[in-house]
Amino acid sequence: MILKAGINRFFIIAGLLVLGHNLVAQVNTGRIVFERKTNLKKRFGDNPRMKNFITEENKYRIENFELFFNDTSCVFRPIPEDEVSSQQGFMKFLTNKNTVYQNLNKKEKFIIMDLWGNSAYIKDTMDKRSWKITESTRNISGYDCRKAIWQMNDSTRIYAWFSVDIVPSIGPEGFQGLPGAILGMATEDGGVIYFAKEVKQMELPAGVLLYDAKGKDIYNEEQLKEMLKERMSQWVKPKDLEAMFAWL
Repeated sequence: MILKAGINRFFIIAGLLVLGHNLVAQVNTGRIVFERKTNLKKRFGDNPRMKNFITEENKYRIENFELFFNDTSCVFRPIPEDEVSSQQGFMKFLTNKNTVYQNLNKKEKFIIMDLWGNSAYIKDTMDKRSWKITESTRNISGYDCRKAIWQMNDSTRIYAWFSVDIVPSIGPEGFQGLPGAILGMATEDGGVIYFAKEVKQMELPAGVLLYDAKGKDIYNEEQLKEMLKERMSQWVKPKDLEAMFAWL
């Protein structure tokens, strides 16, 4: 009888410890800092015009972004580069620095799309992606994450690592749709890689999740895509344009 009571107490205490850990571990408001590493040789390797400009020395471009979030909304935006470390010249236009607002309840997004240093504005519904969740795991910034795969197109797969301990379904750029926050993301060939450098539970700065659409020419994704195809076809390949929008 004494042994049975001791076993019962053990399971009650163990259960409370597990419950307490889950309550402490789960995050639903805060800031995530991401580093994005782009291999320009892999991204533009089949473009003959770029071969003279992209070398082994300058093929990597590293940029930082921040994702503010709560359980209903989030904003993903670039962190400005300082004057010393910023890459100058046209090379800085070889990667996009989009700002993406998402309303998780309404399934809506508002995007300030970076088009080679100019801004275009998109308001549309959030994309639905068919993720395949695997058993593969890794730890990112102290959080245990599970790997998921999305087939972007016939030749490109996206790997994402998400943590259920960060409750909202959020991620870099316009990515979401997994049962937790995406802390790592990469193309299959490693051409573009995002990894969380810091996850901080915190009160959000006032107004950080709000955007101002007044006075802007606003498109949905298809409208802007068709306009760019018409105006930029001699400079941008259709597959590159599709890839740009696939991240939103």
